[in-house]
Amino acid sequence: MVLKKPVFLAVLLVIVFGFLVVYSVEMLRITNQRKFEIAVVLKTNNIRSDYWQMVSSGVKAAAKELAVNIDITGPLSETDTTGQIRNLNEALAKKPDAIILAATDYERLTPTVDKIRAAGIKVILIDSPIQTHVEASLIATDNIEAGRKAGKILAGGQNGSLYRVMTLSSRKGSIVEKDREDGFKDAIADFPGVEFAGNYLFDGTEDGAYDSVKNLLAQFPDIRGIAGLSETAALGAARAVKEKQKLNQINIVGFDSSIYQIKLLEEGSLQATIVQKPFTMGYLSLETAVQALNGIKVTPKVNIDAVVITKENMYTQENQELLFPLVEK
Repeated sequence: MVLKKPVFLAVLLVIVFGFLVVYSVEMLRITNQRKFEIAVVLKTNNIRSDYWQMVSSGVKAAAKELAVNIDITGPLSETDTTGQIRNLNEALAKKPDAIILAATDYERLTPTVDKIRAAGIKVILIDSPIQTHVEASLIATDNIEAGRKAGKILAGGQNGSLYRVMTLSSRKGSIVEKDREDGFKDAIADFPGVEFAGNYLFDGTEDGAYDSVKNLLAQFPDIRGIAGLSETAALGAARAVKEKQKLNQINIVGFDSSIYQIKLLEEGSLQATIVQKPFTMGYLSLETAVQALNGIKVTPKVNIDAVVITKENMYTQENQELLFPLVEK
């Protein structure tokens, strides 16, 4: 009986010591790795794009904490897929340990990414998927849920009579916009008095969205809600609705948070905008790349929640930080 207590304590100490050894080894794998070289290829590295500059800021913050060398590039325009493929090939030639990619095109980037993977380089995708799932992890906004939020906002304006709503997306047909459209339709299906008038395409420019909505308002005079599935869609729609003097009849919901959309929110031309968290996306992408390089199993898909911002809640501290981020230029 006398020996039982010391034996129990000895076993307990062995267990605790074993746990500490495992924990220490794991921490050493994270903190004492060699200085990794990680290339980051964004949809655009244009300093005028606050969204992508905020993603870049998140990457830089994580790189500083984790002592990683980074090289951030990207084309001047989000529609320049040829330029982004060139950026990727230039990054591949430098033989980095990992590449973080925000793909401009669902299909066209696939062969280049396959080539990167074949070279033994880890791939982390952010913001958008590609056709073949070859990445170590995809870190992106949950755009289906973001679309649901937009649908619920517009459907909430229904007052018992028939309430027709539509979505507006670019002809490019990005997966992001398709997910938002699917989420939107899913949400309004729960409102019996709301009818979906369809998803309508424009050429991806604000002027194109404006012309499209002008024509649609003539075709569907009973439209009461428009969800612009991108920043340019929302801006063009608001311009057309204002010109037709129908702001009191038609509610508009947009995505993202340019200074122009903030102005529309303040003046009441935009009912709400669904805002992503680009800094978080950038930070997590670099952190995930380092974990993958250290042999740590990473989550295949990380969904980042989007935030609904309206005129009523836009002045809270948390939302002000999302709307007016401190972007490094």
